[in-house]
This record gives sequence, structure tokens and C-alpha cells, in this order.
Amino acid sequence: MGLNNVSKTFYVQESLYSGDYTLINSELCDYMVQLENDFKWTPTGIKNNTTTFKTPFVLGSGSGFVRINFNVREIRIDSWSEVKTVWIKKQLKQNEENCNTVIRTLPDYISKFLKSDVYRIILDDINEKRLKEEKRLEELQVSQTNVLSDLDKDGNGEVDVVEGNDFNTLLKKHQKTIVEVDRNYVQQFVKVSSYLKTKKGNIQSIFNSIKDTPNQEVLNEYVEILRGEIHTYNLVLFNSLNMIVSLIEDDMITFYEIYEMFDSINMFDSKHEKDVSQKLTNIGDGLKSLMDEIRVMGNKITNAIQELSYVTEQSNQQLTEQLNEIDSSIQTNNLLTSIQTYQLYNINKNTKGIRG
Repeated sequence: MGLNNVSKTFYVQESLYSGDYTLINSELCDYMVQLENDFKWTPTGIKNNTTTFKTPFVLGSGSGFVRINFNVREIRIDSWSEVKTVWIKKQLKQNEENCNTVIRTLPDYISKFLKSDVYRIILDDINEKRLKEEKRLEELQVSQTNVLSDLDKDGNGEVDVVEGNDFNTLLKKHQKTIVEVDRNYVQQFVKVSSYLKTKKGNIQSIFNSIKDTPNQEVLNEYVEILRGEIHTYNLVLFNSLNMIVSLIEDDMITFYEIYEMFDSINMFDSKHEKDVSQKLTNIGDGLKSLMDEIRVMGNKITNAIQELSYVTEQSNQQLTEQLNEIDSSIQTNNLLTSIQTYQLYNINKNTKGIRG
């Protein structure tokens, strides 16, 4: 007779215990000793909430095994063997009888256990942990809600700072003028626009992930990264807008200062941002490592372009006038203040870190 797999499943009735069997499985270990004494079931391994036993029945070239599974609402015993000949059926039957005996005696054993002082101590501990966990989750949810509300004050589900598409609008408005200077600049500006668009989507993805953070520590870390990414976006946006304005105002020194700064950090090649976007879309357990990667790249960009030495009252006025002409919601002074405020916050944070 060929090799076959024989299995049978036995259940303890679910109504026996209204709690979670996985929470008391280790305390039922005394019963495991009883099984070895009564039926010669020898434990061969414990994994998660499952204990495997080797039975005394050697079935041809294989051996008989039983496996006790402690699940949330039930205890299940699986009996299986490698079958090679017909003559072992008698031994299989005896093995099944043993399983039935275990199932019949388990309720009495568990009932006695549930009435014991040991179980009451366990139950108190379970309830205490449950209340602590409920409180932790409640506090975490409040923190998540506060963060989301702070970054999305109008409650439309989008990070407030990245709403709108003013750079593209300004670019289209002055496309003809830019072409007259050098049509190749249009392509470079389009690449910057692509970078901003991708960065905006990545910021929104990080924002969306905040509600799924498992604890306060991870929440704080993601919020820190998100604020850093918003700062990077603001920096790039501010410099990008000024790059257009300086070109149309024939301020070529400022234009090339920004252009060279962008070129040094591969701003005209948004491959990295697109890779990040792809990873954020298809992320699994690797979110933390991706967040670390985002933080490192964000720091690299901000360190390269945070020096705004070209900014003057006149340049701010020119940018404001251009934004007003396209009915932009961006306030130049507010955007600049936001950038400088974050820079000051970062300096203070790093200074405290050094002192600590």
C-alpha cells in the first residue's frame, strides 16, 4: 500500500471557557505531564500555542503524533500518522481512543483550574494588562488625532502645506518668456515640477500612515520625519518659485545660484523621490527602514539648499507680485517664516542633543 496521510481532529467544546485559551496554555502544563504518564505521549516541541507529542505507536517506517493547539476560543487536538500498511489501523484506533479520552477529561481539568487561586491571579493580571492596553490605545488615538488635525486644519484629508499647484501655474504663465531666454530651461523647470509633485505625494503617504502607527514612539518618529519632509518641500518650492521669478526678472546671478544648488543635489533627476513613492505604495514590514532612508535624504537636501542668502526685501516683493497675479494661496512671508521657524527648531533640537 502506498504512503498515505491519516489525520483526525478532536475539539473541546467552545462553551467550556469564554476566555482566551492562548492566555492560559502555559498554566495547563501540568496536564501535559499527565498525558505523558497516562498515555506515554512524549512532548517533542512547543511552538507558539501548539505542543506536539510523539505517541508510543511506531507505524511502519513512520511514527504516530498528536498535536494540541490552544486557540482563542477552543482547544483542538490533531492526530496524524504516516501510513504504509493496512495492519496499523488497530493502533490508529487506539491512538484515537486516547485522543477522545483526553478530550473527555480536559473539561474537568480546565474547570478545576478555572476555580483555582492560580487562575484568579492570572485573570487579574490579564484584566490589568487589558486595561493598560486599552488606555494606551486610547491615548495613542488622541495623539494621532491631534497630529492629523494640526497638519490638516481644514479636515479635507490633505496636508495643508502641500495643497495647490502654484509652481506649475507660474511656470505655464511665463513659459514664453523662459523659452525666449533658453528653451532648455523649460525642461529643467518641468523636472523640478515633477519632483515637487512626487514629493507632495510622498508627504501625503507618510501623513496617511500616521493613523496606523502602533505606539507613541513610532508616532513621534514619523511626525518628526513628516515635518522634516514638509520643510524640505517648502525649501524646494520657495527656491523653485524664486528661480522662475529671477529668470523672468533678468536676475541671472540669483537664477544660476539656485540652478547650481539644485543641480548639486540632482533635483533635475527625481528618480529617488519616485523610488520612494513606489516603496510607500507597496510597503510591508519595511516601513521603518524606508522612513530612515527618507530622513537621511531629506537632511541631505536641506543641508544643501537651506542657505537663502539671495533673499532680499526686493526679491520677496517680486515673488509676492508674481504669486498674486496667479491668485496663489501662498503668502511669501508666511512660507519664508515657516522655513526659518523650522530651521531654528532644528538648531535648538540639535543643540539640546549635544548638551544631553
